[in-house]
Amino acid sequence: MFDQVIESVILLFVAVDPIALIPIFASLTQGLNRQDTEKVYIHASLVAFGILSAFWLFGASLLGVMGISMSSFKIIGGLFLIAIAFQMVFEQRQERRQNTADTAVDDETIKSIAIFPLSIPLIAGPGAMATCLLLTKDSYDSLAEAFVFYLPIPLIVFLAFIAMWLSSKLASK
Repeated sequence: MFDQVIESVILLFVAVDPIALIPIFASLTQGLNRQDTEKVYIHASLVAFGILSAFWLFGASLLGVMGISMSSFKIIGGLFLIAIAFQMVFEQRQERRQNTADTAVDDETIKSIAIFPLSIPLIAGPGAMATCLLLTKDSYDSLAEAFVFYLPIPLIVFLAFIAMWLSSKLASK
């Protein structure tokens, strides 16, 4: 079970990529005062946590309503994660994320930066949502086992929070 938890943490870490949030967050919050910057990263973390938790809790039910089997989704989700890894190897992912962030700054108001592009799609993007669905099981033997398989979600969102917090500290100096 410990191996599965480590594997889940690594999969979600790759899908969210909190380290890549540091320069993007700094560029998005450039010019904001300290209180506004804090509000942005706290709000972004809470929204991303809620979205990923909802996908972990209700994603399998949603797929069932749409008539998609979990096995089919696991195949497509695995292929999607391979595509993300391919983009990371060839350094295409960071460029795409930066383009999304630049577009959002031009089109959206500063107050909505926490939701778009930080929460969605940078933290809780399609890869992270698919990974959360892949982390779920049909049934758990105990509440403790369910908690252990849920643990990667708050852990990775906390790492994204820390990355944004560090980015704000680095940018203010």
